[in-house]
Amino acid sequence: MHTRMEIVLPRLEEPMAQSVVRDVEQRVSKLERLMNRFDNASPLAMVNAVAATQAVELDGELFMALELCEVFRRGTGGYFDVAAAEQPRSGAAYLLDGKDHTIRLASADVKIDLGGFAKGFALEQVCRMLRESGVESGVVNFGNSSIAALGHHPYGEWWPIGVANRKCAGAVAGEFRLCDSALSVSGMAESGEYHILNPHTGLRVAGEELVAVEGRSALVAEVLSTALYAAPHNQRAEIMGQYEGYRATELYCRKDGTTERRLIENNR
Repeated sequence: MHTRMEIVLPRLEEPMAQSVVRDVEQRVSKLERLMNRFDNASPLAMVNAVAATQAVELDGELFMALELCEVFRRGTGGYFDVAAAEQPRSGAAYLLDGKDHTIRLASADVKIDLGGFAKGFALEQVCRMLRESGVESGVVNFGNSSIAALGHHPYGEWWPIGVANRKCAGAVAGEFRLCDSALSVSGMAESGEYHILNPHTGLRVAGEELVAVEGRSALVAEVLSTALYAAPHNQRAEIMGQYEGYRATELYCRKDGTTERRLIENNR
């Protein structure tokens, strides 16, 4: 997933913490090998290489992930789409066969990229693993853009999570309060690159704002922040209306360190 993972587990004995972290690392590494399209040995790389000419059988987890991606594509008006292509498409970019667990790509220029999905998917699983291990309080951070909090801070009712102002080093664009919830932030990359595409146009989105989404599911928050950033401003509220229990905020960062926050109103 090309990102740094940090885990904070307060009040957990060190041997137990080390054991839990080892299990988490193994699980995340497995997902990385499964979903990294840049790894030529990964199943996803094989899909991108040959699935335009023949059906490719997938293991259960990858097939389920792609099924979820299709559900989210429909639920976001097509603004979340893991199928990138050189030209915008009017029809489906790939076809899943639920009976044989296979995938076919619509054309050779279609490539599946789970970059806007994998971190949220992994974060969701990591949180479940921690809870099953008896962890009641903690934070998991993937690259400062996908964060989940279990329980509350040992000395407060929530975990305070800051989002960096990307135009002013050392400044905070906003603070969010997480308790058994997740936060995902999408926008310009730290390198200054616009890397999120509008699936309807095939063009990179050059929005100056960050889009932050809070909610109970790390996966849904990840998907929504990506879709909302890709979508035109006048369609964002409609997308949010499909996802009850989530809150989305636009953060406009200024070079003087100040930030303007605008809530994306949920139509529901």
